Amino acid sequence: MENLVIVGVGTNSRLALSFIKYHNLFNVIGFAVNKDYYTCDTFEGYPVYSLEELEDKIGSKDGYSLFISLLWNHLNADRRKLYDYCKNQGFKLANLISPLAIIRSEIKGDNCWIQDQVVIQNDTVIGSNVAIMAGALIGADCNVGSHCFFGAHSLLAGGCTLGEQSFVGLKATVFDDTKIGKKCIVGACTAVKRNMPDYSKYITSSDNIVIKQYDEAEIESKLVFSKNKR
Repeated sequence: MENLVIVGVGTNSRLALSFIKYHNLFNVIGFAVNKDYYTCDTFEGYPVYSLEELEDKIGSKDGYSLFISLLWNHLNADRRKLYDYCKNQGFKLANLISPLAIIRSEIKGDNCWIQDQVVIQNDTVIGSNVAIMAGALIGADCNVGSHCFFGAHSLLAGGCTLGEQSFVGLKATVFDDTKIGKKCIVGACTAVKRNMPDYSKYITSSDNIVIKQYDEAEIESKLVFSKNKR
């Protein structure tokens, strides 16, 4: 089994360790952080190393891979910065892919975290350093740029494009053939039907939600399949 060092010592690092152990994916040999963030010698019972001294402490880069466990902080910028640093230093980066995920496309990138019950349909391209949380669905013929994040149970319908370093929130839905630019925020529980330019944000304010009550017979008439057209 391949040796792995998890980069980071926060909550997400603990979750990554649990995920790896549950699915028996790698042999975790320690954690690592940049020396400026080095505050402890051990984490979850494993040694903690500085990234700058990692090769001196545990040997050649050929003997292990790294996984960067950071997620969406600063619109994925923190994870991207660490990713670029590790790649420039010549480290190998591993993917964490749940055996419970259904993947009908090739994952060409590295440092991707694809969690349980994720579905990625045919002919979709996933970039590097992409985190896809549990239950998300990526439709066919999509193009997902690097350094993106998908919240749990989010949905990217077929034919969509998601620009690099973008965020799709919890249970958000992006309708088919929609183009989302780079560094965009799709808020939780939103339904996006229009293209979004670079550096844009799409959210639903709770102040704009209207709850309207009907009588029992009328409410049943509101959900008729033939009328559900957009």
